[in-house]
Amino acid sequence: MSRDVPNPFWERRGSPDQDAQRLLVISYHFPPDTTIGSRRWEKLTHAVTERGWGVDVITHAPDAEFGSALESLPPGVRVFGVPNPPLLSEKIEHILWRMYRAVRPHRRVDEASVRTGAFRRYALRPRPESIDRANIRPSIRTPRQLLRTYWAWVDFTRGYRWARRAARLAQQFIRPDMYTAVITSAPPHMTHEAGRIVSIATGLPFVMDMRDPWSEQPWLPESLASPTWYRRADRFERGCVDRAALVIANTDPARVALTARYPEASSRIITVMNGADDDALPLHRDVGRFSIRYAGTIYLDRDPQLLFRAAAKVIAAEGLTPEQFGIGIVGRFAEEERFPMLGMAVQEGIGAFVRVEPPRPHAEALQFLAGATMLVVFPGNNLLAIPAKVFEYIRFDSWLLAIAQPASGIAQLLRDTTADVVEPSVDAVAAAIARRYREYASGGRPTSVACDDRFSRKTQARILLDAVARLGRDPVGKG
Repeated sequence: MSRDVPNPFWERRGSPDQDAQRLLVISYHFPPDTTIGSRRWEKLTHAVTERGWGVDVITHAPDAEFGSALESLPPGVRVFGVPNPPLLSEKIEHILWRMYRAVRPHRRVDEASVRTGAFRRYALRPRPESIDRANIRPSIRTPRQLLRTYWAWVDFTRGYRWARRAARLAQQFIRPDMYTAVITSAPPHMTHEAGRIVSIATGLPFVMDMRDPWSEQPWLPESLASPTWYRRADRFERGCVDRAALVIANTDPARVALTARYPEASSRIITVMNGADDDALPLHRDVGRFSIRYAGTIYLDRDPQLLFRAAAKVIAAEGLTPEQFGIGIVGRFAEEERFPMLGMAVQEGIGAFVRVEPPRPHAEALQFLAGATMLVVFPGNNLLAIPAKVFEYIRFDSWLLAIAQPASGIAQLLRDTTADVVEPSVDAVAAAIARRYREYASGGRPTSVACDDRFSRKTQARILLDAVARLGRDPVGKG
C-alpha cells in the first residue's frame, strides 16, 4: 500500500489482490477476545478472503499477551486495537465499592453446604439478573433506579467514546478506492456509530451487522434497566439505520421487527444467520448414562429451574438413579452465581443428579458436549434472537431439546427437523425428556439434527458477501 498505515497488533500478509480490494470491519469483540460475539467475524474473515478480498479489523485492544489466539485467521487479515479505559466516574465507583466490600465482605459458601441445604437462601438470587422492558419504570423513584440510570449513561458514554476512537483510527488509513465497505458488528451496540461516522467521512457504504436487537431488546441486564438506555438506543439506532446501505438482521423475526420499525429502509434489511461450521468435532462418547448437557453463558432469566423441575418429574416417574441419569452445566458465570444455580437443583430434590462447573476453553467445552445424550437450549424472553450455540449443538450426535416459544427465532429455525422443540412448561419438557430416555434405555442412540444448506455458515456468508458486493452499484443511506 502506498499510504502509511498505523501498525496493526496482528497481521498475516495476503496477495496483492487482497490489498487492492478490502473490507473494513469494526467489531468490539474479535480474537483474541474469546467472547461468543467474536466468533461471527472470526469465521466470516475466511469467506471474505476466499473471495480474494482483504480484511482490516478494528477491535478492542487486548489487555494482555495473546499468544497464538489469532493463528486461525487467514492471510489477508490485519487486526488493529483501540483501548477503552474506564471513565473517571467508574474509577471512583470501583474505589468506593472496594472500600464497601472491605467493610462488608461476601459471605463465603461452598458446594457442600449448598448440597446439604445449609445455605438455602442461595437457592434463588436476591436480585433478578434482568428486567423485562414492560417492567422498567418510566421515572426514578428509588436509589437503585438512580444507579441504573447512571450505569446506562456509562454504558452509552463509554461505547460512544470507543466508537469515535475507532472511527478516527479508520480514517487514518481508509482509501475509498481500495475499500468496498465499512461493516460494524455489535453488540456492544454503539460500535455501529463508528461505522456511521466513517461512512459520512469517506463516502464508503456502511453495513450494519446486528448480532442482537438494539432498540427492540425485550429485556436489559438489571444494572442497565432504565428508560435512559432505551431513549438513547432509539436515537442512535435510527441515525445508523438511516445512514446504512445495508442492515443485517441475525434472524428472520429480527428482520421483520426492524422492517416494521423502519419501513422506509425495508429494501436494505436482510437476514444473515450465524450458521454452522464444518470444522472437525470431537467424536461422540457414550458416558454410560443419559446425560443432559449445556455449555455456554448462563443467564438465570433463561430459567434452568424449569429444566430441573422437569427432570425431577422424569427421575421420580422412571425411578432413576444418578448412575442412570444426570445433568451437567458448564457455564460462563461469576463464581457467586454458581451456587444459586446449584441451589435450584437442590431445591427441586435432584442435587445429586446435577453438576454445575465454571467455563472451560472452547476445545474442552466441545469435548464436554460430545459426551451428551441430549443437549439443551434454555428458554429466553428474547424471541428475536437465536443463540449461536444452537448452530453448534445441531452438529453433535445428540438429541437436541430446544425450550422455546412457537413464535421465537429458535422454534422457526428448527421447525421440520429432528430437534425436540417444546414450549417452556414443566410437563412439556418432562414429556420430551422421558420419551428420549425410554428410547435410549431401549437401545436407541441419538444422531445430529438433520441439517440442510440453510444452516451452513458458508451459505449465510455467501448471502452477506453477495449483498456487500452489490453495494458499489447502490447508493448509501440518506445520512
